[in-house]
Amino acid sequence: MNICRKSVFNVLVIGKNTTPTLATDFTVRFGRRFWSTTMSTRSFDIGKEKKDFFNALPNIIDNLAEHPKFQELPIAKEWMKKVINGTVPGGKASRGLTTVMSFKMVEQPEYITKETIRLAHALGWCTEFLQAYCVVLDDIVDGSLTRRGQPCWYRREDVGMAHAVNDATLIYYSIHRILKNYFEKSPIYVKLYQAFNETLFNTSFGQFLDIRGSEHKKRYESFTRENYEEIIKYKTAYYTYKLPISIGLMLANKYSEETKSNCEDISFQLGKLFQIQDDYIDCFGDESLTGKKGTDIQEGKCTWLAVNALERCNKNNRAVFAACYGSKEPAHVERIKQLYTQLKLPQFYKEEERQMYNNVVHKIKIISSQAERELFNRLLDMTYDRKK
Repeated sequence: MNICRKSVFNVLVIGKNTTPTLATDFTVRFGRRFWSTTMSTRSFDIGKEKKDFFNALPNIIDNLAEHPKFQELPIAKEWMKKVINGTVPGGKASRGLTTVMSFKMVEQPEYITKETIRLAHALGWCTEFLQAYCVVLDDIVDGSLTRRGQPCWYRREDVGMAHAVNDATLIYYSIHRILKNYFEKSPIYVKLYQAFNETLFNTSFGQFLDIRGSEHKKRYESFTRENYEEIIKYKTAYYTYKLPISIGLMLANKYSEETKSNCEDISFQLGKLFQIQDDYIDCFGDESLTGKKGTDIQEGKCTWLAVNALERCNKNNRAVFAACYGSKEPAHVERIKQLYTQLKLPQFYKEEERQMYNNVVHKIKIISSQAERELFNRLLDMTYDRKK
């Protein structure tokens, strides 16, 4: 990456209240080529980092509220705050924390400053806004009842369907406003902007495949491993792993072609593991932990469980599957769960989860950068054997 660090970048101002010194430090860092791949092990205290991350949100919301349109329409400003506070926080913030982790675990210690952490938090919250945008619309499409232990946004009496659809647009616009507020004068601004748009584009592909697979009720020819992996790639891997990892690396100026290739490969593997877990948790998870009632069986989704069941079904089992899958009748849903257990899918799930873990470990070992290896291993450990 060859970036001029004089003239324009000497007056770089990033976000609000950035001092010239900090702006210059940021500029000089971006004026250098990629640093050495050797780096000592670094800790990342999830508890502390999560607290710091959530503490950054009020300032980001206040920054959004300074938009001239909100000054003209105070009632809209208050609604915006209500929408963001009601849809964006409240979850595990795994994508946002992955962004911060990706930056801090590969960056040179002297460049991990109050200002660059502020920028990492802003980027991390952008990924959480994207998650909120997808969740609001996904819950409507799936007819979900609860999210994070509360009624879905569209089911709240003070919101409703019409507001929820419009609110999704407001949430997504907020991503672009945050990027503009914090990074407009940064040399990575365009790349960040492109990364979010490209991620939404790919995620919409995954959603298309997901919806299409559940449209053909009682016809399950498309429930194959190949089709399932395409859904994972587009619906999960891009915005759950590739986006937060890549933008964290961009902020650290470590996004070379080799790193990009590693990021795509590991992101897909982690996304596959994550989605298989999601499918299993949707069916067999503890609702008191997940805060969400599963709907995959009722919606007739192409899931890991459905694909593996069809691979193992005999003629009688397939008849049961065809009769009950995609039905909202509680007895039918329970019968499918019984079929999964009869086919020993919980045991196969644990075996495949472990095998996938070992495969990712092997892929990480051959990456040349020690910092990237440490990052990907940490993300793998956070993903493996999760319960919610």
